[in-house]
Amino acid sequence: MVENPIKTLTEDRCWELLAAHEFGRLALAVGGEVDIYPVNFVAHEKKIYFRTAAGQKLSEVVISRKAAFEIDEVIDGTARSVVVHGNAHWLTSEADLDAVEALGLRTYSPTYKTNWVEIEPVSVSGREFEIGVEPADEL
Repeated sequence: MVENPIKTLTEDRCWELLAAHEFGRLALAVGGEVDIYPVNFVAHEKKIYFRTAAGQKLSEVVISRKAAFEIDEVIDGTARSVVVHGNAHWLTSEADLDAVEALGLRTYSPTYKTNWVEIEPVSVSGREFEIGVEPADEL
């Protein structure tokens, strides 16, 4: 019997990986349709923050509030991924905006993004495995 090659990451390790990355994917579902958006972000105090312009992404955050966020990497033959499920909030209070502006997140795209969104996690999970070939069937 082959040992399971997929390792479950601890929540602390998941947050270490999130803190080490600045680009991920945001999934939102509204009206039975799922959209996935690439976003640059910052992880701070076990929450995810990103900036966005007014438009479809922000509208979906306001309507749905449920979000999934994912990062992944393949380094030196090891694949890792982290998925955060949570509640997305459009930040509007002056105190919240001052706090997130201090995090220093800058947009990747040359567009004006004045809206901040916070994802408050409900669950955080991650896994890693060594890249390899499919094992032969045991008979």
